[in-house]
Amino acid sequence: MNTPHGLSLPDRYDMLKRVATGHMTEIISAVDDSLEHIDELHGEMISSSRGAFLILRGDSGTGKSTFIHTVGLFRDGVETKTVTKDEDVGRVLGSLKATGAGLRIIVLEGREALTDISNELLEKDIHAINSFIRTTNGEKTLIAWPVNRDDLAERLSSLASELGAESLVGLGDPIYRFSGPLKEKYIEIANNTISLLNQGENIHDLGISSVRAEELLAESNTIGLFLAKIRKDLLANQREISRLAKKEKCRVWVVVLAGNDPDGDIDGITRGTMYSADIDRMLSVTNANIVQDLKQYPEKLGMLGSYFDARILHFPVLAALASVRTFADEPLKNTMKAAGMSATPEKDVADRVSETNLFNSFKNNPIRARKVGGKIGPNSIIAFEKLTTIAASNDVALNRAIAECLKVLGLCTDYKVEDDFGVGLSRRTDIVLSTAEGSIRLEMMWRKKTGRAEIANYVLTKLYNYGKAIGYLA
Repeated sequence: MNTPHGLSLPDRYDMLKRVATGHMTEIISAVDDSLEHIDELHGEMISSSRGAFLILRGDSGTGKSTFIHTVGLFRDGVETKTVTKDEDVGRVLGSLKATGAGLRIIVLEGREALTDISNELLEKDIHAINSFIRTTNGEKTLIAWPVNRDDLAERLSSLASELGAESLVGLGDPIYRFSGPLKEKYIEIANNTISLLNQGENIHDLGISSVRAEELLAESNTIGLFLAKIRKDLLANQREISRLAKKEKCRVWVVVLAGNDPDGDIDGITRGTMYSADIDRMLSVTNANIVQDLKQYPEKLGMLGSYFDARILHFPVLAALASVRTFADEPLKNTMKAAGMSATPEKDVADRVSETNLFNSFKNNPIRARKVGGKIGPNSIIAFEKLTTIAASNDVALNRAIAECLKVLGLCTDYKVEDDFGVGLSRRTDIVLSTAEGSIRLEMMWRKKTGRAEIANYVLTKLYNYGKAIGYLA
């Protein structure tokens, strides 16, 4: 089971660069209007044969440092260099040679607030910038000064106008107001960052549902604030996981057995290659009462699926028939015969079961594309429907037969049927399997026919009951 131990989710460029080396192109989102502004400045530089000065005004957390440092990810021939707060601007600029790049961007970092810089030093730096961009060495260089306060931006603009006029600041407003990536991109950015730095997980895997993500989005005016809020929620989930880990740890897999073999319906409410339950999708396809109950816990919905490694696994008709016919006990065989069913063991039961998603889940094998086969014969459908009739009054015997099959195939060392779990469950777990990786609780959904909404309601109800049983849901 994945948990957010060692969570990595930086919300500042310098930290991000340190931990995401080699992955910046996969994390950073283009800010198109700001890139177009850089293009315009570059065009003016080429036509005037001199460098340029950019006052990049953006609130803390908008991602202005990330943007200016990563222009080269979206534009060819860009070289970026940082001048730290401890370095002398004039000395650094004076040491630079002409660049072979199409555009060189010099970023003056650590000088974002007016209280950090004396007026004397500001004038000295502006003089140095004005002198440098007029030289051959500086004609392809854009000097960018990120600031997060209006007073510093206005002071820099005034000094630049006084000392360099339009040759330094151009004919327009020398202050470019940076608002960061579009808000509609925040969740995508968060997911990309988490996925690349945390072994492919996303905010849902770590306990934040779409509902909760939208709430955090509405509260956030900058990408930095949004990432900070996401991180706070994820760390809270981690603390909760640590508390829950003191109780029985298990996985909960819902096994769907239905005469219409509802593979497509399961695809629609799961994600990933292990058929993990997607709570957001399930909430969207059913209006059952359980949805309203679960919506009382918006910050905990995703965590239910993650904590229990909840999966929705299809067990096909032919695999179910083979398992039950082969491993049914005598009373069940008599019941099957009385219903006009065959109770003869099937030689190909291992082959049937080994092709199922349930089998692959035990082996931790990513579930591959389904094999295209012929339709199930009418006799098999009729026989399976008779099994579901038996299940309606006594599914324990059927579940025991399938559990015995799984044990014989080496997927578990032992099993129990109808086993208690915690407190507050409306009924016992259908099958509890003992494995080398811990216990797996199977909830067996026997139906003649079923669909996406019914499966979603069944799974949500089970997770709700398990959440109650461990005290995660009050």
